[in-house]
Amino acid sequence: MKGNVNDSYDYLNFTPFSQSGPYYQDSVTVTSKGLKMDLVKILTVFISVDFSSNYFEGPIPEVIGQFKGLHILNLSHNALNGSIPSTFGNLSQLESLDLSFNNLTGSIPQQLAGLTFLSFLNLSHNKLVGMIPTSTQLQSFLPSCFEGNAGLCGPPLSESCRDGEHEDTHLSSEIDSVNVSILSVEIGYIFGLVVIIGPLVYCKRCRLWYYRKVDYYLFIIFPRLEEANRRTRGRRGQSVRRRRN
Repeated sequence: MKGNVNDSYDYLNFTPFSQSGPYYQDSVTVTSKGLKMDLVKILTVFISVDFSSNYFEGPIPEVIGQFKGLHILNLSHNALNGSIPSTFGNLSQLESLDLSFNNLTGSIPQQLAGLTFLSFLNLSHNKLVGMIPTSTQLQSFLPSCFEGNAGLCGPPLSESCRDGEHEDTHLSSEIDSVNVSILSVEIGYIFGLVVIIGPLVYCKRCRLWYYRKVDYYLFIIFPRLEEANRRTRGRRGQSVRRRRN
């Protein structure tokens, strides 16, 4: 993309292979602030990202927070999961943010409260939890912008937060990650025990092989054990012979 130096403004355009001069993108339909609009001869300073209604999965990339000139971001109607990146607080020019109808978890980052140009926000129908960050900016949006999140509380929603629910907005997600780590360790430990102990319990040949190996390494580490073992076996042999006689 490049701009036409003959105009006072730069518009989105590209140079097709069939023409010698640049061709201007006449119009494009974008969804901004919940409304679809046709933009004609788009200024290059107008930056919009609309990836809505696709099949995108996984967490939202943190790198999006580096697009500081972004005006519109629409990632709605996908299968995105994970938490809302705190780097969104760097999008100082953002006017419209739509993350509705995904599987986002965790809490709403406090950094969103600092987006002073944000005039449209839709976080509905996710799995967000915790208290909505307190600020005149976020509290100015309608409750419908946050509906469909059973764990959210605080203005502008009618659900009030219980004591301690707002102390740490990321506490629930951190606890979940710790629990998953502990569970993984426990599963690995149990699996290892089953693999090692299972054959010893149900396989006689495995037990004999295991005992021989243990005796072998013990005799290497402690040579005196081998001598004591030989003496014991010798005494047992003598007692057996005496009984037979």
